Amino acid sequence: MGKDRGGRGRRNFQSKPYNKHNWRGQKKEQQRRNNGDGPKQPRNRGPQQKCTLLENQVGITEFTNADIAGFTGIIKSRFSDFHVNEIDTEGHVLQLNDTKVPKVEIEPVDQSQLDEWREKLATVIDENVWQQIADLSTAKYDPKSDQNVDVNVTSLNKEQRTQVHHLIKQLYKGKLVSKTLDQAEQQVPDCTGEEKKIIRILKPKPGRSDNRWSFPHDYATFLVHKVNMDTSEVAATIANRLTLRASQVNYCGTKDKRAKTTQRFSIKRRTPEAIANAVRGMNNVYIGNFSFSPNTLKLGDLRGNRFRIALRHITEQREHIELALQSLKERGFINYYGLQRFGNSASVPTYEVGVALLKRDYKLACELILKPRDNDVEFMRAIREEWWKNRDSAAAAAKFYGNKFIEKKLLDGLATYGEKDYAAALRRIPRNMLLLYPHAYQSLIFNRIASRRIKEFGLKLIPGDLVYVEDDISDDPMPVEEIAEEELDVDDDEHVLEEESIFKRKVRPLTAEDIESNKYKLSDVVMPLPGYDITYPSNECAAWYEEMLAEVGLTSELLRHKEKTYALGGAYRKLLIETSDLTWSFRRYRTPEDTLIASDWEQLKNIEITPEPAESESGDYTALLLEFTLPTAVYATMFLRELFKQDTSTATQMQLEKEEIIKKLQQESRVTAEEQVAQESATIADEQIEKKLPQESQTIADEAEAQSQPI
Repeated sequence: MGKDRGGRGRRNFQSKPYNKHNWRGQKKEQQRRNNGDGPKQPRNRGPQQKCTLLENQVGITEFTNADIAGFTGIIKSRFSDFHVNEIDTEGHVLQLNDTKVPKVEIEPVDQSQLDEWREKLATVIDENVWQQIADLSTAKYDPKSDQNVDVNVTSLNKEQRTQVHHLIKQLYKGKLVSKTLDQAEQQVPDCTGEEKKIIRILKPKPGRSDNRWSFPHDYATFLVHKVNMDTSEVAATIANRLTLRASQVNYCGTKDKRAKTTQRFSIKRRTPEAIANAVRGMNNVYIGNFSFSPNTLKLGDLRGNRFRIALRHITEQREHIELALQSLKERGFINYYGLQRFGNSASVPTYEVGVALLKRDYKLACELILKPRDNDVEFMRAIREEWWKNRDSAAAAAKFYGNKFIEKKLLDGLATYGEKDYAAALRRIPRNMLLLYPHAYQSLIFNRIASRRIKEFGLKLIPGDLVYVEDDISDDPMPVEEIAEEELDVDDDEHVLEEESIFKRKVRPLTAEDIESNKYKLSDVVMPLPGYDITYPSNECAAWYEEMLAEVGLTSELLRHKEKTYALGGAYRKLLIETSDLTWSFRRYRTPEDTLIASDWEQLKNIEITPEPAESESGDYTALLLEFTLPTAVYATMFLRELFKQDTSTATQMQLEKEEIIKKLQQESRVTAEEQVAQESATIADEQIEKKLPQESQTIADEAEAQSQPI
């Protein structure tokens, strides 16, 4: 009693600060409010009506084959329904299948080789020194004395000094360690003024050995299998436990949070054992398949992703579904940017912030980021509303726990640089986060142009369509759009001009002869993302870009922003994506909680998933299992949208699942009601039979008795 809990646990909401000297009065006031006596206080605990973005609000309107009707299927009913495996630059699908943690092993060297090394080093390490080293190896560790042997190796070159370290390691197997001392560590300076090099051989503390990096390359790479977690969250946690910055834990791209995903990470000069210890204790994160590389991983260092998806609550006939799947396999789907690109609020989509930044209206950009919205979680809603009302950034920022939110960084900037220095405050947001806003506007324009292109011209090629130049197509797995967005970060005008010429030469327009040759198809066509340094199609599509930019007061040239952070050079993106490797199957299951796809971890540990009911058993539900590969920066939800022929937004999916569950419950309740009537009828019948049985038994007994009496 009376102990300070140090902020642990949840605090009950108070309309005013808690006063321990007047707790009875506060309790009575609360009771009066509950009884309706006194002013009612608004309760902000229940979820408000959410308004999420729909696909048609971000230009997603067309299909490659609108003539084939869609069907209903629920995406990510459970996060175990969505599996993603990264595909590396060599085309290998990455799968976690080895959890061994490599340790430093001293590779044995032939004895003759060791003798040769000792002979070459005899001028520096004579027999007396070797004897001192041998005595040191057998001595008991004494922390109070200096247990070391110093060897002057100034006359040796780097290769020979390395041989000394190898000799100590080979001969004494961890009993001794060696290191080259720098000038600051040398107690006796060289009188000649020349740099003196000393190798110190010493007795390590118990439990410690040579801690120098002894692996083949500088970067330890490993696979991370995560369950229902953000990639950035996993990377930040590992970095924190290894006392690194988050930017020092590298990966090729982010993967879905609500899913089971496998991807490659890389960290410089951290042993596999240290990495494994850092991950130990993290829930739903598993690592393995360690290897070593001379280079770190970069964003885009992958060829694509392999998807395994279960769509639940399938109700259409299999023949119809297979017809839609075959059409998708043959025609592909429109390469729209998915809803994830635009945030989760219809009232403040991210592209509106992007427009404000591109127009240099930094005040409006800050206000849009901090504006209250209807789908906020409760704590964020309260912070936004307070700032919107009082414009006290320091007070609003103080209500955050942690520093991971964009809103927190922006509020800190406003508190630091002044409530009206919006441009400086925005610079507190990391560049990669800030670029999400103007990139969202580019994505909106691309979606609208793609929809109009398909609506007006269908799936046929037209002169002026852009394709990649044949000689420029390389094995670089990173799409041009990602290169442009991530790497166009240069400081001098000459380099900028060089980049401009490179990106403008990436594509060329198709001629009528090209189309007649049947060498190209629509999946070869690329559409630009708007920018100041881009080649637009040589047909009427080019005018559409300027029309759409003019709607918000922008032009392609105005995208050459004075602030380099917001400048948009432009990029290219495929208009259509083919899915020739698509495979599918149907699976029955009993309950919505059944696991339908085995993850990497479940396969590695031989953990069985829910078995499919036998043909003779009833399966209440049917799922469609899909497996396919997509290039990087392509949205799987757009692939599924082509199948469903309906909106794939979270709100729509939740409503569809709700309707399917209600429908199923109603069917079950009708069956239950019928079973109850049948049971009641059976009970009445049983009661009537039981009443008749004694009478009939007595009659039979009387007849038997009469027959048994002598005549």
